[in-house]
Amino acid sequence: MKKKQIVDLVTNISLLILSCVILLFPSFKITNIKLVLGIIFSFYSLFKLTSFIIIFKEHDYENLFTSFISLIALVSIFFIELSTKNIVLILLVWLGVMSLIKLKKADFYHDRQNKMWLLRLFILFSFIAINLILCLNLMYEKEVQILIIGFYFLINSLLDSLDPLVCYLMENK
Repeated sequence: MKKKQIVDLVTNISLLILSCVILLFPSFKITNIKLVLGIIFSFYSLFKLTSFIIIFKEHDYENLFTSFISLIALVSIFFIELSTKNIVLILLVWLGVMSLIKLKKADFYHDRQNKMWLLRLFILFSFIAINLILCLNLMYEKEVQILIIGFYFLINSLLDSLDPLVCYLMENK
């Protein structure tokens, strides 16, 4: 595996583990949405920025942009009252910008006649569809909202883990 693939995979698995921990929060009666979103967006920003710094020579700016949008979402949760509508708004804006980042990544592969752009388009459309469905289900009590937010980021981590795995498998045919 190339260094970039290893770093991306480790980052995504770390975020996957974080999402699984978030899914356990309601069992321990942790229902503070601001805390949960703060933890998720701070780790997303930190992990993606670290990943970008480690693989800086690859000129892949997806992790940098993801880090910036996660940092903006983190700052916004402290300035906005976190009602259900505002949580959905923050997640939908994050989803929209992340979709643009993933579309740019798919375009990057398409420009170079790499077959990975089909996978990136599949990941993009799956990312949008699944996350829109999850955002629509945030209208319940706090425990359910935390579970849905955990699933939201769990699915994002799983979808992001596909890229380095498929690249590795395609290289070792």
